[in-house]
Formats: sequence, C-alpha cells, structure tokens
Amino acid sequence: MAFLALCPTKGGVTNRHLLVVVLFLCQTIVCDSRCPKFAEKPLETRVEDASIVFRAVVIQAHFQTKTLDLALVSIYKGGMELASVSQYSGSPYNTTDRQVNLKVSPQIEGCFNWSMAPSQSEFIVFARISDPAEDLETTPADGPWLEATSAAVPWSLGVDIAIWNAVGWAGWGEWGVCSKTCGGGKQIRRRYCSKALCEGFGEQGRSCNSFDCADSINPLAPDARRNFHPTQARWGSVPDRPHAFSLRPNSYIWIASSELFATGRTFPSEFTLFISLRLRPESGGYGQGTLFSLRSRRRSGSFLSLELAGRGAARLVHAGAGLSRSIYLAVPLYDFRWHHIAISVHDDNTVRVYVDCRWLRTDVLEKDALDTPTDADLIIGYLFSLSSSFIK
Repeated sequence: MAFLALCPTKGGVTNRHLLVVVLFLCQTIVCDSRCPKFAEKPLETRVEDASIVFRAVVIQAHFQTKTLDLALVSIYKGGMELASVSQYSGSPYNTTDRQVNLKVSPQIEGCFNWSMAPSQSEFIVFARISDPAEDLETTPADGPWLEATSAAVPWSLGVDIAIWNAVGWAGWGEWGVCSKTCGGGKQIRRRYCSKALCEGFGEQGRSCNSFDCADSINPLAPDARRNFHPTQARWGSVPDRPHAFSLRPNSYIWIASSELFATGRTFPSEFTLFISLRLRPESGGYGQGTLFSLRSRRRSGSFLSLELAGRGAARLVHAGAGLSRSIYLAVPLYDFRWHHIAISVHDDNTVRVYVDCRWLRTDVLEKDALDTPTDADLIIGYLFSLSSSFIK
C-alpha cells in the first residue's frame, strides 16, 4: 500500500518518486542494494572470507571517518583474535565493556546507509584485522584496526542458525530432564561441532524446579497413588525420563483428591501446575484432548482444564455455575520436542502462564471466575486422539 501511494497516477516515475523509493529501501544502517557484487556474497562465503564474525548493535555512525561504534552482542568466529586487538595501548576496543569500532573501506562504504540515525536493530558483521599502515589517519599507530570485509546482514533467527552452521555448530538439542523434581535442579542441553575445531561451547545449563519441596505434589512419581484407565499396561515408560509416561488414545490417569493431600486438606484456591510434555501427531494431524483437568466430585460440570486447541495452541477452560470461560494459549506444541508449561492461579481470578521458562501471558478475570473445586480430582490425559504423547 505504501509503495503504491508513492507512484504517480499518470505518466512515468519522476526523480522525486524514485528518490523516495530509494530512501524507503534503505531505512537501516545496512543497504545491500548499493553494494558492489563482491560484498553481496552468500552468507556462507562471507563467513569463510572473514576472520571475525560477530553480532552487534550500532551505537553511532561516523560518515567522515567511515567508522561505526558498535555494542557487541555475541561472537560467532574469531573471538580470540578480536580480544587481542584490545591489548594494544590506545586501541578503540574494549571487549570487557563489549564496545567495538568498525572501519568501512571505500570499496564497500555504499553497503552502509550513513544518513540513518542508529537504532536498536542488531546486525551480523563480517570483519578482519587490518594492517595499521593501511590508513594512518584513522588507525592508531600502535595497533591494528577492525575492518569490514563485506556488507553486514540484519540479524534474524534464520540468519543466526545459518551462521552457526557455517562455522561448524549444529543447532542446540532439547533441554534434558531436570535433575530434581523440586528444591532446585539443573537442566543441560548440548550442540555438536561438525568440524575439527569450533569456537564457543557445546553445553549449556540452567536451573529448574526451584520451588520448595514442602508443599509440592508429584502425581507421576514412582511411589504416588493413582488409578490407570483402562489398565496400567496402556501407559509405557519413556527412556531417560523417570517420571514420564507414554500416553495412548482412550487412556488416562485419575487421582482422587483424598490421595493428593493429607487427611483434612482440600484442593487449595491458589496453586501452580507444572507439566512437561511432548506430542507426536499421527500422520501430521492435530489431535484433541485434555492434558489435565481438576473436576469436582460433587458439582457436575465444575472443572478447570488445560486442553489442546488444534494446531499450535492450547486453552485453559473453567466451567461452573452453568458458565464456561476459556483462555487461549498460543503454544507451539506440535514440533516433536519437549515443552514445559506452568499455570499459576491466584485470588480465584488471576492466571499467569509460562511456557518453556518464559512468561506467556497474564489474565485477570472477574471475581471468583476461577473458583477451583475444593473436592477436585485430578485427571491426566483425558480423551486424547493423538497416536502417542508423552507427559510428565
């Protein structure tokens, strides 16, 4: 729509309109359309030609000296070489404070739009360390300079993955099982190098299940009391997941409220539910079913459930007093990977949802909208239509 508005209704395109279009195409610090062909190489070639590749944010552009002040975000290649530049006295680099200055040669200065004010956009920079004698006006006499070898590329997740692959790293695998079910554990994930040597690290760790064990209940623990429908044989074990079960269609686990809590205790009005699951759709289909449900024993039609809602989504459903309310959750569950969902209910009307350790949304409903039945039984995996699911 914006492009059509720039075109005259009659006659050819004037210089004025052409100028507007060119400016529209270069509203970033990077403008490949003005680059010479040698600077517009494929990503893999740019990575191969550069001795240093990093991700950065432009702080300030200096047109007269053709340099860019950058804030370093991460390094893909040449980390030790980049760090060595900061060892020279008088160098404009400080990798401790993550500040970098980039020189752009006259041959590729057209690859960068110097008229635009810097933004918080992130870019991938391809560079090398130049000889100090190449430019005595801008290069400190006692140290080398970081020089761009090709046009920079705006950062995106796809570009990020492509560059990691180009330097030899495969994508990160799934997070492993948490070392503890409560009280603070650790999860690890790994990636693998396809070359003789890759810069960086192949293992990451994070904390998990940091909540206190005193008031936590794990209904899928080996010693927990539960009822299998139709039989326990319909629920298989999952390799490397000691508290996980393989769920088949028309199977579910039912746990009475009297078996969840000590004698005299009822289901609390404020609580958090944690669930880890991996869905395996049959033939690419998207099934339906209830991941878990809290259902009243005495009030028919009173429940709080987390259900599948088709492709890439789930919904939290509360029913009671003849009314039903749903909170839609955009969760990408159908990718054959483990996902971790936490749903926290407060004050009978506030719901906070976290997916894969990230906050997703908060909903504040009318008072008592989520009045959880105090006599609620817990049902896990009800009316599933998927061929195989894993839940823990």
